[in-house]
Amino acid sequence: MPHCYDFKKLSDRYIKTQYRMRIMDYMQLVSVMEKLVSLHRELVTREQEKIKLILDQDWRGLEEQVDRSRQVLHRIEETERQRLEIVGMIGGDPNHTLTQISGLLPDEGRDELHTRGKTLRSLLVDLKNLNLRCEQLIASSLEVVDFTLSLLSGTGSNGKTYSGDGEERGNGREHPSLVFDVKA
Repeated sequence: MPHCYDFKKLSDRYIKTQYRMRIMDYMQLVSVMEKLVSLHRELVTREQEKIKLILDQDWRGLEEQVDRSRQVLHRIEETERQRLEIVGMIGGDPNHTLTQISGLLPDEGRDELHTRGKTLRSLLVDLKNLNLRCEQLIASSLEVVDFTLSLLSGTGSNGKTYSGDGEERGNGREHPSLVFDVKA
């Protein structure tokens, strides 16, 4: 007696299994997105601390904070690789937007994914602004150092300095030292 398959039941079971797998992929994606949000919040805190250290001119503390930021960035990279892997399991292109990826997932809970995406975007804008502020503060600090070295070395504005792109520059004017060499 040949074995008869009920294709309707098999089809329904397959669809339910696929649906459950999509839900699991979705839950993993939401979890990874939440982890990315958490890591970026930590990075924002680190950047805020860097600004405080720059203002306090605590260069050793700043160096430690930079090392801690690198550790957070490393964890972000690892988590991003996980996100890309999950997107691949879902069947999406890693270059797709969150909206395009959520279109591949079941309807329930898409809002959760979008909320985390919006939060992450907001944190990235905050990070960009904090980085610009750090850059401005460091540039100002370097100008003070350059000015102080010019006073002490007697080269005035004629000495070698560095421009924003790291190139040496000088303006050709020579000023006498404002600090006298005195033998004790």
